Amino acid sequence: MAKLYESEAEVVIDGAATPIYVRFTVLTEGSFKRWLGAFGSNDLQLAQAAMDADEVLLRMPDGKEGRIVVTNGLTEQGISFTGSGPSPT
Repeated sequence: MAKLYESEAEVVIDGAATPIYVRFTVLTEGSFKRWLGAFGSNDLQLAQAAMDADEVLLRMPDGKEGRIVVTNGLTEQGISFTGSGPSPT
């Protein structure tokens, strides 16, 4: 089962927050969950900072956070990522 989330959010790169728009999917297969998506930005410097960072968090408007790993830098969908640990939903 897959559930799509779309929202205004913040990406927090080594403590510095940047407003973004995010789309991600939480996939559930039995008791296994994974999540992945992209945040809408064509900012090459932001993508590079996220790839080089020690910690990158996705912070939703309600304050919930989830750790992410930027996977491919810039794509047609924006800056792609995979969630690490629980999703911020």
